[in-house]
Amino acid sequence: MVYLGIISITTVVFGIASLMLISRARKKLSEGSLKRYLDNFALCMAFIVIFSIWQTIRILFHFPVNVENLLEYPEYFFLIFAYAAFIITSYRIVRISHEFGFKEDGKRIRELIIRKSRRR
Repeated sequence: MVYLGIISITTVVFGIASLMLISRARKKLSEGSLKRYLDNFALCMAFIVIFSIWQTIRILFHFPVNVENLLEYPEYFFLIFAYAAFIITSYRIVRISHEFGFKEDGKRIRELIIRKSRRR
């Protein structure tokens, strides 16, 4: 049980460190779709960190774990919100890929390079 507590605390520390790095990165970005994506990612990470903190508190204070226990329900809500935020973030990634995507341009550039190398 001690090892589980150490792992839980370590998970929370890494989660908080991740949120701090996201915050630092966000401050350096100008307004736009990439900054909005980072906001969504931070929201996802925050829900997961809250879930980890809740789990750590339960482990350290030996709260019983069973489905009938009301302490179990907040965990599910944290996970539901995290997954919902991940869905929204994933959708925004698709929109960013359309905005910044260079797949078609990359194909055209490759074709131009091949044509140019054949001429030589």
